[in-house]
Amino acid sequence: MGQRSPLVTLAAAAVGLVALLVVNSTQTTSTGPASSEAAVTSAPVTPPNTGRPAASSPPASPQPTATQQAAPTPSQQVAVVYAGRTANREASLAIAVKGGRAAAYVCDGRRVEAWLTGTRTGDALALRSRAGDRLVGSVGSGQVTGTVTVQGRTLRFTIAKADPPAGLYRAKTSGNTIGWIVLADGSQVGIDNDGTPAPAPPLDPSTGTSTVGGTAVTATSVTGDETF
Repeated sequence: MGQRSPLVTLAAAAVGLVALLVVNSTQTTSTGPASSEAAVTSAPVTPPNTGRPAASSPPASPQPTATQQAAPTPSQQVAVVYAGRTANREASLAIAVKGGRAAAYVCDGRRVEAWLTGTRTGDALALRSRAGDRLVGSVGSGQVTGTVTVQGRTLRFTIAKADPPAGLYRAKTSGNTIGWIVLADGSQVGIDNDGTPAPAPPLDPSTGTSTVGGTAVTATSVTGDETF
């Protein structure tokens, strides 16, 4: 056989080159998308940054402490009554205190008496009657110490807390005003005033009743916030 001509050799080389390009193109097409998919799948997902902080739960409302509870009103205060005699036993005296208010009654059991009302500020009492009688006192250690001026006469006193049935009682009818001071020993001092003062009839503290001129009357316990 003779030698191949240069033209045949060149043609064979061209066919081989075309075949090589076809194979390489096929491999590139089949592997390219797979690589991209793998890259997309493995990439971490990061939420967009909006510039706003993450929402948080609102703080719980604080509960009021014991010191923040509303203080009791004067109407919720407990009434305290003090009763006794003046220093030289000229008269008997009872003082009822409730919150920032106070009421008092002083009488000698015969003709001299006065109903007074006023205020308590701290430990100080300041009371006055419609006729101008005055009482000033200081509350402390279960007693009240001070002076009361009745019909121009000033009397000194120190009286102690009185537990029921001791205390101050008052009854009012169409023509009579009656006051009673019941002392700790159970004794009573009072005046029935129908325009002419006279000793008050006996009072039954357990029922709060008395008989005036043959008629039963009901007395109420003075607590300190009354107005006479």
